[in-house]
Amino acid sequence: MSSYAQKQAELFQQIFFSLSDAVDNFRLRNLAALSDADLERLKEQSRALNTRGQQYTAEALETILEGIQPHLKSIQDTTRAAEDALAHLKDVAKGIKIVDSAVALVGSIAAGDLGSIAGDVEGLLQAVGGDEEER
Repeated sequence: MSSYAQKQAELFQQIFFSLSDAVDNFRLRNLAALSDADLERLKEQSRALNTRGQQYTAEALETILEGIQPHLKSIQDTTRAAEDALAHLKDVAKGIKIVDSAVALVGSIAAGDLGSIAGDVEGLLQAVGGDEEER
């Protein structure tokens, strides 16, 4: 595996772990506002993101990385926006929507589903967008 592919694989692992941390922080900040079902769902989504980061080694991602090059910048920008939104968001329902969209994107990346990645990036971008009052 090339050094470039290795670095990009590490980047995606970091994206997965960062999103997992953002979900955990959002859940902990909003404990009082979340139902038991939502708390459990967010725990499971955080675990799913963390597991993706652990499961997909650089070698497993090499082929995927080659295919997602056209989407790399938008993936980085959109996941960063999701992390930022989760860090400040007060709207619990919107936070859960962002988490669900992030997990869908990470799942498409990890599965190498190149046909779904662009749509999942757009879905996460839409989930992050919206009224500034919600943040």
